[in-house]
Amino acid sequence: MVSKKILGVAIAAAFSTQAFAALDLTAGTGGVGTGAVTIAKESVTNAQVVGGFVQATSATQFDTTVALGFGVSAGSHAFIRVDLTNAKFIGAVTAGSVTFPTKTVTTDYVVQVAQGGAIGDSYVILDITAVTALTQAQTLVLDLTGMQVSPSAPATLSFAHYSTSPAAVTATATNTSGALSTDTYAFATVAPVLTTAITATNNVADVNASPAFTAFTGATNVATLGNVKFTLAAGATDATGTAVTALNQVIDTSATKSKLAVTGDLSFIGITDAATTATKLTFGGVNADTATPAASLASTGTLSTLTGITLGGAGNNIIVTGNPANVMNAADYTLTFTPTPITNAAYPPAPVSGSLGSITRNGTTIQVPYVTTFSDYNQRLVLVNRSSLSAPYKITFTPEAGVTATAGTAATGTLAPGKTLIVKATDIVTLTGATRTAATIVITAPTTTIDAATTSVNLSDKSTDTVKLN
Repeated sequence: MVSKKILGVAIAAAFSTQAFAALDLTAGTGGVGTGAVTIAKESVTNAQVVGGFVQATSATQFDTTVALGFGVSAGSHAFIRVDLTNAKFIGAVTAGSVTFPTKTVTTDYVVQVAQGGAIGDSYVILDITAVTALTQAQTLVLDLTGMQVSPSAPATLSFAHYSTSPAAVTATATNTSGALSTDTYAFATVAPVLTTAITATNNVADVNASPAFTAFTGATNVATLGNVKFTLAAGATDATGTAVTALNQVIDTSATKSKLAVTGDLSFIGITDAATTATKLTFGGVNADTATPAASLASTGTLSTLTGITLGGAGNNIIVTGNPANVMNAADYTLTFTPTPITNAAYPPAPVSGSLGSITRNGTTIQVPYVTTFSDYNQRLVLVNRSSLSAPYKITFTPEAGVTATAGTAATGTLAPGKTLIVKATDIVTLTGATRTAATIVITAPTTTIDAATTSVNLSDKSTDTVKLN
C-alpha cells in the first residue's frame, strides 16, 4: 500500500504557492490553525437558530485549507474524511466544493463525494483520484457555504486521510485508526462577546470645607465615583459574517432601552430643577436622565440612552458634581448595567452590577494616652459637638503587650449637633490582662467644633482629675 504513495519532496515550494482559505490548518497538527470564528451570541436572532443550531451563513468564513499530509501517487486514491463536532453542514458538500490550489480538476485530480456531506450531516467522505501525483504538502481547499454551529460548545473540524474506503467509512472524529494523517481544529464558537468592567474610585468629603463636608479633599466639588468600560471581543462577527464592532450590534442602545444606573446617596447633587440636576451626574460625559416633573431636584441616577457611551478605550467615568451648600454624606455606590437585547435576540445578554467607589468623611483625630477601667476609679470620656451637624465617632485602642482590648458598645456612635456626650470608660472598652490602654478617637467633624476631655474620680477620696484632649 505504501508503494502507492509518494512522499512529498518540495514542501517549501508547495507552501509558498498555495492559496489560503478562511480556516487554515496547515500551520501544524493537533489543533494548530488560524481563522477560528467567534460568533457574538448576543447578536444571534431567533430566526438564525434552527434545530438548536446557529445558522452561520457566511459564504467564505468556513472555507477550509488543509494539507493532505501523505503523498498520493498518480492513479491512486485518497479517502478524506471530515468530521464535525458540535456542528453540521449548512449546505451540501459536492465534488465542486473541493479544489487543489496549483492543480487542475480532471487534469490533475478527480473528486467524488463517497458518503455524507448532505445538509445537516456532520461528516463527509471524499474520494480523491490523483491523476497526477499529489505530494504530502499539497493543500486541499474545502469551499463551505456556511455552517450550523452549536450555541453552547466549541465546534471542531477533524480531518483524516485514509488509503481505503472501508477505513474511512468505519472511522469517527475520535477513532482515526489506520489514518495516514490527521488534524483537528476548534473552528467556531458562539459566545458572549460584550464585556462590562466596572471599577471603583473612592473619595473623601472634607471636614475643612466651609460649610464642612460640602467639598471633597482638594477643594473641589467634582469627583469620579468609578468607571464602566465596554469591550467587544476582537474579531467577533455576527451569524452572517459581519464584523461586530459597535454596541448596537449586541444590545439595543436606542432611547429608554439599555440602562446604566447608579445607586447610593445622591442628595447632594440636586439643585434648581430637574434639567440642571441631570447635569450633576454624568456617564462618560453624557448627562443622566432628567427627572419628572421639571421642578424635581432628585437625580434619577440613570442613563437610559447609551448612544453616547464610548466603546473600549479608557471607558466611561461616572462623575458627580456636588452643590456648594449641600453636605455630602458618607455612602457606598453601585453601578448596574441592564442591557436590552436586540430585536428578536435568541440569547439576551445578562445584567452586570459592580461596586463604584465610596464617599467617606475625614475629621478630627484625638489621641487619649491613658484610659483606665480600674475599679477604684470612675473615668469618663467627655465629647462636645458644637457644630450644627451630627458627627459619627469611632474609638480604637492601643493596649500594652499581652493585653487585649475589646471595644464596648460606646466605642462607636454619633454626637448629636450642639450636644455633649459623657460615657464611662468601662462602656468604651473591656480590658483583659491589665486595666489601662491608650485610645484614638476619630470624629467626622471639624476640629474647631469638637471639645474632648477625660475626667477621673478617685472613689476612695472623691478627688478628680480632668485632662483636656482637644
